[in-house]
Amino acid sequence: MKEEKTGTLKFVVFSLLGILLFFVPVWKGQIPVIVLINGVKAAFGSRLGWISSISCLFLATEVIGGTVFGIPRLKKAVEGEKIRLIFWLLSAGIVILNLADAPLFFITHPKIGGEVLKLGSAVFITIAVAGSLVILIIRSGLVEFIAVLMEPVMEPVFRLPGEAAVNILSSFISSASIGVYFTDQYYKNRCYTTRQACSVVTSFSVISVGYIGVIASLAGIGELYGALLIASFLTVLLMGAVMIRIPPLCLIPDRYIDGSRPEKRAERLGASVRFRKALEAGSQCASGFCLEDFRKNVLQSLGFAQKIVGVMIPTVTLVLTLVYGTPVFSWLGRPLVPVLKAAGVPEAAAAAPSVLIGIVEVTLPSILIGGTEAAAQTRFFVALLSIVQIIFFSEAGNAILASDIPLGPGKLIGIFLMRTAVAIPIVALAARLVCGG
Repeated sequence: MKEEKTGTLKFVVFSLLGILLFFVPVWKGQIPVIVLINGVKAAFGSRLGWISSISCLFLATEVIGGTVFGIPRLKKAVEGEKIRLIFWLLSAGIVILNLADAPLFFITHPKIGGEVLKLGSAVFITIAVAGSLVILIIRSGLVEFIAVLMEPVMEPVFRLPGEAAVNILSSFISSASIGVYFTDQYYKNRCYTTRQACSVVTSFSVISVGYIGVIASLAGIGELYGALLIASFLTVLLMGAVMIRIPPLCLIPDRYIDGSRPEKRAERLGASVRFRKALEAGSQCASGFCLEDFRKNVLQSLGFAQKIVGVMIPTVTLVLTLVYGTPVFSWLGRPLVPVLKAAGVPEAAAAAPSVLIGIVEVTLPSILIGGTEAAAQTRFFVALLSIVQIIFFSEAGNAILASDIPLGPGKLIGIFLMRTAVAIPIVALAARLVCGG
């Protein structure tokens, strides 16, 4: 009885603390985790880029020490990695070129070079801080509590267990990377099957509420931020229900990480019984939560952030070089003009180059359309589409690649294209409804 009370007390205290940190706006409309992240960024000031620089150099040292010199501890750290080893070495090379002020286009260009390193540092801080604190959500019992409560809704609508409800909230409130981190932990703990994990990370790892405000501002529709926020949430939910039912997601094995099959959850419970069962599940999980769990999670989140940034730096550098140094993305956008016209998007030629570039970085489409004279409806379309495409390699995509979820670059690109095809008519309709076109 005493252990039961202790578990319930831990559940209540740590769950409330986790909710406060991740879900309650306490300072100028921002949640504590975001305030803390922004505070860390501000503390580094003009030296922000040093975080990703040091991280990439250390990562390259691990790669060389483990693969070339066979140092046991470092060898274990990079064991099983293949293509990402090349990215990690390239990231260190880009850092060194930046430090040397090499006279190369992708180093000297004001929107590439050092800006990519600052972006990498911002991503590192976000994952390190939020990832360290997310243990209060994962191990407090809150996930189990919500999972039991939300099961009647999540199963029939999204073909997902109740845990997925936490993913949706965590991404919108904190960041896409944190949503991926949640899912990776659930997948390894057999809360999700492979199909479910792939569906969650590619359907619900959306950017945060605050970042949607950044998108609105960059697209020049700051006055429509509220409408963009609501449209984003509803569209993400609608597409989540659709995507898991169609290829390629529906073709992924519906088995746990260990190969076992999920058991059917056909139990129907009354409201009071379900609440009691949810409370028991949460208390049981929280009873085993200890300081050692927190310490391990901090180290894990730092390693996770390092790997993501190591892949992000060369990827974003390459694509931004293509954006600002070649007409490649303008060419890629041309075939989409008639598609956008058919969907009713005004000024389709102006919107087309922004449709595919979002796979690199979620802000790029809004930056491109924000520099044009396009109407509000077109700007709203571009901004909303970039948000609901979900997969962008500067953060969410790389977080997925750094996780244990079996989605490689090829699969992610395929899902991105499918999401884009499904989203275009939905987003075009939303833009007309909001902007009155």
